[in-house]
This record gives sequence, structure tokens and C-alpha cells, in this order.
Amino acid sequence: MNLIFIFLDGVGLAERSAHNPFFTTPMTRFKRSVGCELFLEDAPYLNSDKLMLPIDAGLGVEGAGESGTGQFSIYTGINGAKCFGRHYGPHIPSALRAILAEENIFRKLKSLGKSCLYANAYPKRFIEWCLDQRTKGKIRSSVLFEAAVLENIAICSNEALRAGMAISGDIIARWWRLNQTDGDASIQEISATHAAQNLLRLSREHDAVFYEFFLTDLAAHGKIQTSTSEIVSRLDEFLSVLIEELPEQTTLVLTSDHGNFEDTRTLRHTQNPVPLLVIGGGASTFKTVKSLDEICEVMLSVARH
Repeated sequence: MNLIFIFLDGVGLAERSAHNPFFTTPMTRFKRSVGCELFLEDAPYLNSDKLMLPIDAGLGVEGAGESGTGQFSIYTGINGAKCFGRHYGPHIPSALRAILAEENIFRKLKSLGKSCLYANAYPKRFIEWCLDQRTKGKIRSSVLFEAAVLENIAICSNEALRAGMAISGDIIARWWRLNQTDGDASIQEISATHAAQNLLRLSREHDAVFYEFFLTDLAAHGKIQTSTSEIVSRLDEFLSVLIEELPEQTTLVLTSDHGNFEDTRTLRHTQNPVPLLVIGGGASTFKTVKSLDEICEVMLSVARH
């Protein structure tokens, strides 16, 4: 079974309200494709090959989840917050780096003979800066970026994106033409549908494809100008195409590391549960998952079949 993993940074499950961007901008196509929406009252949901659960991002540790320990938990199957003693972010704490090197999901998939792709495209300067920071003992990338470096999995840049071999961090590649410092004016903006179809094509060339979307968290923290409405509409199109055109022998898994985007009343992380959405033949395998640190092993079990 092939895997497509989608990570949405900072997306929790909350009730329908005027404070929830998923309510003020309905994901109508997503609802038609899945049968439910990204709301707390819609979960748990299980229908044939489609599942959505509200899972714990708190990891049994007081306070709201953070990206470093939350992402570590997703990508290793080990409770990062308990290992470190508290939630930590935005990057992985130094104390957990050695564990990541031994237990990351890329290493585990490779041990099963699976080929992996980290599909995000990053600017060359950012890649070089992150690699330079590593030589100084500092990790300034996402946990999955670091795992890819550890396992010699290519970090894609603008060349791969231009060739359709990677996915832009904003899905539609608009950022590359707007950013005069790190962008690339030769990269054309595409639709979310086109981006999803590129990702599906890449999933036919690799056993496991991973893509991370960070705009949800950046918008929730007020760090970008892209509106929450535009982000939801973009996700509606992108995710719906992935679901509607998902190959028969592929399982799509989507989750997040903590809440944030779902409540516009705060710029801080929330303690809401996060969604675990699974589409495909392996969906029912995930029905007992209750926490971020339980996802990895179930994904591996699906990949074995």
C-alpha cells in the first residue's frame, strides 16, 4: 500500500462558530468528497474507506501543544513532550535529536524497502541556511526537513518545483513570483487542482510521499497577509482533488501538530484536539488512534501491505 501524508500546521478541530474559518468559509467540495467537515461535532466519522477522528495533541502533558515536540511525536511514534518534559517549539529540542536520528519515519520506511519523497520545495537560500545552522548544532527547519537530511532524502528547491517534481509550500506557487529575495519569477502559479495532481503523480513514483502545509499556522499567528478564507478555499480544492483521484492502492493520511487556525479569537495555540483524516483502503486500521504519537506505527503497518 502506498502512502500520501499531508501535514497541516496548527489546525485543530473546533465547533462550528463565527470564530472558526472552516465555518465562515465552508469546504463544500471536501464535504461532498468525504461526507464530513473539519469540525469537532463531525468526529468521529467512519464510512467505508473514510475516517476522521479527533486526536489528542496534548500528549498527556500540561498546556497547549507545540510544533517541535508535536511533529517529533508524529514522525517517530514517540511522545516528544513526555520525553522532553514539556511542550517545545517551533523546532525540535536538542535533547530529542538523537532519538529522531534513530526513530524517524523515513528510516523506518526505508527499512521496509519503501522509497520516500519529501515533496515540499524550499528556496535555495533557506536550504543552505538550514544546513549551515546544522553545522553549528542548531535545527531551524521543520522536524520532517531534518529527518529528510538525516536519511539523505533530497530537499527539493525551485528546479524540482519548476519541473513538477515538488509542491510549493503555498500549494499554488504564487509565493515564488512575489518574493523578490528568495523567489523565482520563472515559476508559474498553478491551480490547487494542478498541484494536487502533481502530488498524485509523484505518489505513483514513490511508495510514500510527504507534504507539509504551514500557511495555516502562519496565518493564525498573524505572520502572513493571506486571508484565512483564501487558505480554506485553497485547501478545499487541493484536498478534494487528492481524495477524489486517490489511486486504489494508496492511503491518504492527514493530521496536525496542535490547534491554532480554527479559532480566530487568539493568536496562540489552542488545546483543541487535532484531526486525523484517513482516506483509502487502510482507513479502518487507524480507528483506535487517540494521540499524535500513535500515528506513525499505524502508517507503517499500512505501508507493509
